[in-house]
This record gives sequence, structure tokens and C-alpha cells, in this order.
Amino acid sequence: MRTTSAGWTTGRIVAVVFGGFLSLVALTLIGLGGTALAMGLNDDGYIDLGTDEYSHSTDTYAMTTDSWHADKQMGGLYKDLRITFTPDKDSDPVFVGIADKAKAQQYLDGVQHVTIHDSDSKGDDQSEHPGGTPKTPPGESDVWAAKASGEGAQTVNWSVEPGEVTAVAMKADGSSGLAGHVTVAAKIAGLAWAGAALLVVGLVVLVASIMYLLVRPVRRARGRAA
Repeated sequence: MRTTSAGWTTGRIVAVVFGGFLSLVALTLIGLGGTALAMGLNDDGYIDLGTDEYSHSTDTYAMTTDSWHADKQMGGLYKDLRITFTPDKDSDPVFVGIADKAKAQQYLDGVQHVTIHDSDSKGDDQSEHPGGTPKTPPGESDVWAAKASGEGAQTVNWSVEPGEVTAVAMKADGSSGLAGHVTVAAKIAGLAWAGAALLVVGLVVLVASIMYLLVRPVRRARGRAA
């Protein structure tokens, strides 16, 4: 005759804790996977980086960003970059371009412009570079890796490549004075696939944890009944 112990033994407590831990891991994976999948499928996979909070303005001929290595952002996960400049005046002719740092400096050499380092509610932290008017309108230059121009909001899409780059916003006709908001969004390579994989793994682990919590008591009950 088989004897079994009743009540909350150490083994049973460990089993419940382990099953609960598996369930928590599963729900975390499901949450992360669902979020990543939704982000990867929404807006063609672009994620807003939250840059449009502050307005930027200049009386000069151009405003530029500090140069940066887009291919190294987020550990090299950025696949595509999208920059939109929305002018305060819808009728303003706007140009937005992305260029290699050296090529951007080549076009802006001798042009009065500002470099924006950071922004907050008090305004831009920027450096002003003395000079005069551009020799040619920005759209006529061949220095840009990606560009967009026209009246009102303009969006430039750029497939991230290695190297140090700079983003530039100007009036499309090369005249001075520009004000508006900048929105930057990035696409992370394989985000939707990674989200789907996490979601599937999470569901599998959740089912396994439920089975673990249900099967063990049934087996023990059978053992007591034997």
C-alpha cells in the first residue's frame, strides 16, 4: 500500500512557485512581443522618437543638427530614418536634406547658418556660423544622400548607411528665416518578426506553465488513489 503525505509539502510549494514563475515569464514575453509586433506593423514600422515637442527657428539661411552616426544608433538596429519638417507657415517653401558630414559642410561653407545641439522649453542650444547667402538653392546641390522640398511640411526618407551624417533644413529657395517643428522617426530592422517570435514563445511557455500546474496535482491525486 502506497502512502502519501498531505498538505503543502516542500515539493508542492516549489512546484507552485516554479509554475507561477513560468507564467510570469510567459506573460512578460507576450507583452513584449505584442508591443513589438504592434510597433513593427503600425505606421509602416516607423517609431516616433519624440522630437516634435519643441519649435525651432532661425533668421539665418539654414539650421542643421550635430553630426551623428545613424548606423550605430540603438546598437546598429536602425534600418531607415524619416525626418519631417513642418513650417509654422504652410506657404513656406521648405527643403530637408541628409548628407555626409563633409559634404554638408562643403555646401554650407561660407553660408550663415546655425547648428542646433539640443532643445528644451526655453529654446534651442545652438551655435551660429557667420557667412552670407547660399551660392545655389539647396535642391540644386548634389551633396545630399536624401532630400525633399516643396511648400509646407516636407519629409525625407533615408536608408541608414555607415558614416557620420548631418540633417539640414532650409527654405527651398535659399532665402533666410525658417521656423517650425521637426519630427524624427526610425524603423528598427526585424522588429515585427522579433515581436512575433516573442509572442509565439510566450504563448508556448504560458501553455507549458498551465499544463505543469494542472498535470502535477492530477498525477499526485492518482497516486493517492492507487
